[in-house]
Amino acid sequence: MNAATCVKQLTVDTGAAFQRLSQIQFIAGASLFLLVYWGFEEGLAKIVVQLALLAVVLRPALLESRVLWLALSVVNTVALIDGWVAADNHKYLTVYWVYVVTIAVGVSDRKLGETILAWHGRFFLVFVFCAAALQKTISPTYMSGEMFEMRLLIDERFKAFGHLLGLDKSVADTAYELSARLRNPMTEFEGNAVALPSTDRIRTLGLVITWYDLLIQYAIGLLFIPGRGITDRIGHYLLLFFIFTTYLPAPVFGFGWLLAIYGLCLSWKRYPAFNIAYTVSFVVILIYQLPWRAWVLK
Repeated sequence: MNAATCVKQLTVDTGAAFQRLSQIQFIAGASLFLLVYWGFEEGLAKIVVQLALLAVVLRPALLESRVLWLALSVVNTVALIDGWVAADNHKYLTVYWVYVVTIAVGVSDRKLGETILAWHGRFFLVFVFCAAALQKTISPTYMSGEMFEMRLLIDERFKAFGHLLGLDKSVADTAYELSARLRNPMTEFEGNAVALPSTDRIRTLGLVITWYDLLIQYAIGLLFIPGRGITDRIGHYLLLFFIFTTYLPAPVFGFGWLLAIYGLCLSWKRYPAFNIAYTVSFVVILIYQLPWRAWVLK
């Protein structure tokens, strides 16, 4: 048996294994994992989520407990309202998704629950990507490439990524130092502004990342609108490419995990190979948390 045949057989066997699993339990488990590792840090929400995890470990069937998911919905909503000013956009999406899971496990008809997950997975993929791309299109500072140029210069999370691409580390260090001095209330600059050092390479890279980010987000959002086989397949390929490439330099891991859940909800019944790929993306997102940035910058 050659390698291609082995891979094909493995895909078939793994796909069959997914079909034997409970979709609702798998998605609920992935969603609970999201809350445990990238949920709210507020005391009550964190305690309830940890207790929910303990309960599920002791009794896995509780993943489909209406009471458990209703409790998670309430405490996460309270945490979001309490810290809404500083909450990241994906935290809002996380709370919305907790309600979706609560509804899916709450209906008595399992097929209806799976349909609810698939429908909302598609809705959120279309809404998130199209809305984000549209917002960026009408933003002059985004379209000019300034946003990613600034990220490469002063965002600590992008420093290692820029260094991997051959950007001068000393330029980024100088820019970061100047931006830190500007934010210091004890330091004064004329006009309360400072010119950050940059290079043509950084500006070009900022533009490339800008257009890549914009076009792939439009493409993913629009491809999932028709609900056709060919457009869905291309959409899944692009979504997986987006997850694998975006969350290496941009460590917004909770958002990447949530996007993988959306994709998995859509692929579960129709595309077993994509089920495997999304599961792998969960593992990859965890691996991306290794301190590779510190290793690169040494």
